[in-house]
Amino acid sequence: MGPPSQYTTPYKLPDATAPSLTLAHPTDDEKRRTWTLNYKEWGGVLTLEEYLKREQFLATIPLSRDNGMTHWILTDSAWIPTDEKDTRPILATCETIQKPIAFKTPNDISNHAQSAIGHGIGSVFTYPEMRGHGYAGRMLEELGTTLREWKSREGHSGKIKCSALWSDIGKTYYAKKGWVAFPSRHVEFPVSVNQQPPPQQGSEEEEEEEAQPITHRRLADLCDEDGASLLDKEIVARAASTNRTAMAFSPNFDTMLWHLYRDEFIASMLFQTPEPTPDTQLPLPHQGAECSAGATDEKVWALWSRNYHPNNSRIPSENTDKNTLYILRVAVHAGSGGGGEHPSDSVVKAFAAVMRAALRQARLWHLGKIELWNPSPTVRILVERSGLLHRWVDRQEDSIPSLMWYGDEESGRVEWVANEKYCWC
Repeated sequence: MGPPSQYTTPYKLPDATAPSLTLAHPTDDEKRRTWTLNYKEWGGVLTLEEYLKREQFLATIPLSRDNGMTHWILTDSAWIPTDEKDTRPILATCETIQKPIAFKTPNDISNHAQSAIGHGIGSVFTYPEMRGHGYAGRMLEELGTTLREWKSREGHSGKIKCSALWSDIGKTYYAKKGWVAFPSRHVEFPVSVNQQPPPQQGSEEEEEEEAQPITHRRLADLCDEDGASLLDKEIVARAASTNRTAMAFSPNFDTMLWHLYRDEFIASMLFQTPEPTPDTQLPLPHQGAECSAGATDEKVWALWSRNYHPNNSRIPSENTDKNTLYILRVAVHAGSGGGGEHPSDSVVKAFAAVMRAALRQARLWHLGKIELWNPSPTVRILVERSGLLHRWVDRQEDSIPSLMWYGDEESGRVEWVANEKYCWC
């Protein structure tokens, strides 16, 4: 038996090129119907009831609330109901989140990046009975144009400069719609083979740096510093070295909290811990770590989230090999003279300490591997010098970051700085 139809009377599906097709915003009932249908795609280890609850919860947290998130549907404006129970056709659906970005063009003579707005696109979905007609493609064509002028929330400074999505169907489909695929490489740390024995007294391991958990208040300060100083410098340097426009999604406080709230909600369902509320102060001790290095201006910090593979089981320990700890953002403050190709030994130790903290949490939460997406040149060097076993993976099908740039430059000629997991939505 196929999926239930949303119509009580026959509806002739229009051609995907029909001028009557238009973008609209779903009602609450239409959102719930969409979530119920796409649950099999994105529900993961959650039950349907938990998934519906999660989607509603995510709309209440800082990045999403107050119109930060927008729900979209492609519908037919020419549709006329023939029965009072009929509902308008929903041909395709998706969501967008308005996010701050920073960018710099090569002809900009200032020493700082400019603030602007970007949109993250997620949950592109077509109802089962609507598939095979090109409706998702039509929706994306309409959306790509609409988002150029779409400000769902006031208060974000700057013009709208881009939209981005993360393809799970390879690099070609969305590229044809205008979202150009960007590097999708990550470094993977297997947890089981990176277990360290306790240091012996008098050994070098005894002198290893120890990372500390990141508190709620500390994270706010780190994010402000990251965007205003570290990332700003990276964007300016990239634009100068490549003679191209460089951009980055801002790793700001609200963006990080979105991931942490999502992470903690799912974990609360699996481990029967208290559910987070919009007032819960995150990160919790198991969601990130920071380590100061030798000099006062040297430190490394990272945040992460947990992903549990469904694999026909809700017991995390039964799927450890498939469960993943994702590094959302790793920030390296290498000091005035220890960055680039020659990070100091103290920065290497600080990075290793943060990664060991992540490995400990991965073991505690039954996560078999750690993934760090698109590390910067400095971080790649730190990985190689960390002493941790790892392998490099080039993704070809899943989570392919794809960008549509709304500036004068072609999307493929834009430099995407800090193309890490925190950008994903």
